[in-house]
Amino acid sequence: MLFLALAYISMYSTMSDTEEKKENALGFKFAEQLNVGDLVTWKDLGKHSKKKFGIIKDLYTTIKGTRPVAYARVFLLNNETFVEEEVLIIRLKLLSKREKRN
Repeated sequence: MLFLALAYISMYSTMSDTEEKKENALGFKFAEQLNVGDLVTWKDLGKHSKKKFGIIKDLYTTIKGTRPVAYARVFLLNNETFVEEEVLIIRLKLLSKREKRN
């Protein structure tokens, strides 16, 4: 039972070991073009899904199965509140870069 719990925890933990693992991650090349604060859009899978818009809060890599995968935490923009959503990096399309100030 402990073995299963440890496997589950390691599968969903954020990777921070080596840059080599991050560079092999699914979506790593897309993630290099994105930064925290960028405005992005994406669509959920499905016939009747609508386009979503949001602002990137965090970029990170996790292990899914045996492979590292790049994800973003995005503040979903809707009419009433900011809702945080986890999105696979390769689903994101950049709309606007964050303006950098000194």
